Amino acid sequence: MYNFKLDSGFSIDLEKDDKVFTPTGTSKVLVEAIIENVKEKKKILDLGCGCGAIGLSLFKNNIVKEPIYASDISKEAVSNFTINSEKYNCKSIVKQSHLLNEWEEGQFEMIVCDVSAISEEVAKFSNWFDVTSCKTGADGSELMKEIFENVEKYIKKPGHFYFPIISLSNVDLIKEYSFFKFKNIKKIKRFNWPLPEEMLKHFKTLKELKEKKFVDFKEVLGMVICYTDVYEVSF
Repeated sequence: MYNFKLDSGFSIDLEKDDKVFTPTGTSKVLVEAIIENVKEKKKILDLGCGCGAIGLSLFKNNIVKEPIYASDISKEAVSNFTINSEKYNCKSIVKQSHLLNEWEEGQFEMIVCDVSAISEEVAKFSNWFDVTSCKTGADGSELMKEIFENVEKYIKKPGHFYFPIISLSNVDLIKEYSFFKFKNIKKIKRFNWPLPEEMLKHFKTLKELKEKKFVDFKEVLGMVICYTDVYEVSF
């Protein structure tokens, strides 16, 4: 059993297979940003749904118009999401899919995306991807650019798209591409967080990646501070 908890005190218990990605602080700040900015129920796609931490948290906070739609490339994640949605009496339609491939265009009022977007070089020495792959490219931009290229087709206008940019990726490139693709885009939340201690062992590599602009961070009072920004796109 996995407990997903927000700073507000909200928490939800979820079945999570060992092969399914464990939600991170980025998952939490994404949920918090949406709760703060969305005040009515929407027809939602949880893209890269994992065990259901994001989608089912939004359901419990009255933001989901049933059924909730969800997809993940992992069959174990699809199974976990299905079990957890039944546990919380949330009607769901869940598919195994690479990104948006299995969905019909013009279908959703809102798409929420927590698909991996950190540098593959960082993923090699983090413990976030011990049980799943990270195929995002050396600078972490590949999957996000693919999503940006296609996401508008799947949203019923007026609609919204929510996604994070994590500083363990090429922030400038991902921002540049997103602002090029979307006319109405704004940052709605920032969350600063210290680099996990086990990753400090690889600080030399991180500095080299920063020189290439593959990652970004600040050194403050002996700590390495990273950040997650959450963006809202309106169509």
